[in-house]
Amino acid sequence: MVKPKRLSQAAIAKATGLSRATVSLVLRGGTGPSEATQAKVLAAAARMGYQRNDLVLSIRSGKSKTVGVLAEPYDSHWRDICYGIHDRLIESNHLPLFLWNNHRLPVYTEDYGCQQIQRLLSRWVDGVILWPFFADLYAKHLHEFQNRNIPVVIIDHANPQVVADSVQSDEAEIAELIVGHLCGLEHREILLVSGPAGVGWADKRSHAIHAELAKVPGAVCHEVRITLPPTLSHEPKMTEDAAELIADTLRNRPGITATIASTDLFARAVYMAAGKLDWGIPERLSVIGVADLNFAAIMAPPLTTIRQDGYAIGRQAAQIELERSAGLLSGPPRVFQVGSTLIERQSTARRCRL
Repeated sequence: MVKPKRLSQAAIAKATGLSRATVSLVLRGGTGPSEATQAKVLAAAARMGYQRNDLVLSIRSGKSKTVGVLAEPYDSHWRDICYGIHDRLIESNHLPLFLWNNHRLPVYTEDYGCQQIQRLLSRWVDGVILWPFFADLYAKHLHEFQNRNIPVVIIDHANPQVVADSVQSDEAEIAELIVGHLCGLEHREILLVSGPAGVGWADKRSHAIHAELAKVPGAVCHEVRITLPPTLSHEPKMTEDAAELIADTLRNRPGITATIASTDLFARAVYMAAGKLDWGIPERLSVIGVADLNFAAIMAPPLTTIRQDGYAIGRQAAQIELERSAGLLSGPPRVFQVGSTLIERQSTARRCRL
């Protein structure tokens, strides 16, 4: 096997006429050598194409400066989260290691996910950032990180089995924006299409919306729960099944004039259900989503939605991880919230008079 060639510190020492110890000290950023000596070493290193061996530095310091990220670019919201994580870690000279489950499988498999956890442990990661599915599915295995004092941050979720910080959207704010918008348009009988029961963000969003609607005199909220597909490749089947369920509910509750989709993915199913019933959007049925995914603005009609700041969520998760790893953040796990914004488009209108 041919090994890659790497310029050694000994070569720089020979080129500069300095000792290897002096060269090593300068390249590590240590103090002691004069400014002239430091400049001489750094100039030679740059001229000769020297690359620092971070692996050696990691062994010496006990810090790998890598963070495992078990979060998938599932949709445009999670893509933005991944960008935020990536950019904040890179700014701090940390390497993100992105891993996720096998997206070709019809369901998440615990064995495959555990292999990913072991991959991160074997690379001495300084911390781990998880998305909700991993946090739940592998909860009983995450003690592996805790046993090694490796801090864990979970996005959009909190699992009581896992000692971890959490970065979440402000669900109370999302509910307030949604209910304020729809009730301001005089809607009172509303259908909530929410995510699967038992999933942190879905339960919190559902609870927050019900609580906010309870403050409005005369408001009535019906709810159907939808299971998210394991990957976007399964979304067409999920959308069709969800549309049938939503259409049945609307057919049996003709007084409903507005629908809240707890994610824009579900808003697609609502549009399909409205088409099955020949209910015009927004003339007969107003629809509002959450996330502002990359297709929301080009739906017909364009979807009113709550824009979650995925990039800010990702940066916040990475920042917490960096602070925990460096010992700058201590104490029990904390929940950090990131704000959202109402994006008003053409899928909502004043309540029709039935």
